[in-house]
Amino acid sequence: MKILVFADSHGDTGSVAQVMKRYYPDVAIHLGDGTDDLSVLGKGFPSTQFFYVTGNSNEPDNQGEPDRLITLEGVSIFLTHMDRFRFKKDIDTVSKAMELNAQIILCGDSHTPELFFSSGITFMNPGSISKEFGFRTFGIIAVIDGEYSCEVLFADLFLA
Repeated sequence: MKILVFADSHGDTGSVAQVMKRYYPDVAIHLGDGTDDLSVLGKGFPSTQFFYVTGNSNEPDNQGEPDRLITLEGVSIFLTHMDRFRFKKDIDTVSKAMELNAQIILCGDSHTPELFFSSGITFMNPGSISKEFGFRTFGIIAVIDGEYSCEVLFADLFLA
C-alpha cells in the first residue's frame, strides 16, 4: 500500500495534484491547513482513499476531527495538526499515541519536514506542499504485510 502524506497546502491544489498524479497512491492523508484541497482532487482519483484532520487556519468552517487514529493494513497511524500537540517537545503526544497503540504519529503545522523514531514510535511531519513556504515537501509511507517505511521527499525535485 502506498500512502501520500500532505500538510499545509493552503490552497495549492496544483502541487498536491502533481504529486498525486506522479504516485497514484492507495491512500492520501492531509494533516490540516488545506484539507479541502484533497476534496477538490478526490474526483480525479476514484481509487484513492482520503483521510484528513483539521488544522488551525485555512479550513472551511474548521469542521472535522482535530486528530484521529486510523489503521491501514495492520499499521496504526495517529493523525494530528501540530497546533494541538507540541510534536517533539510534548510528552503528551507520545503518551496519547502509546495509549492508542499508534506505530506512527503524523503532524503538520510547522511547514518544516521531520522524520525520526522515538519511544517505539515513528514521527513524521511532511512539511508543507505549498509553493508559498519555500521548498515543497510531502511524505510517503509504504505498508506491506504490516511492516512500514516512511520517507519525506522534496517535491521541487520533480515539480515545475
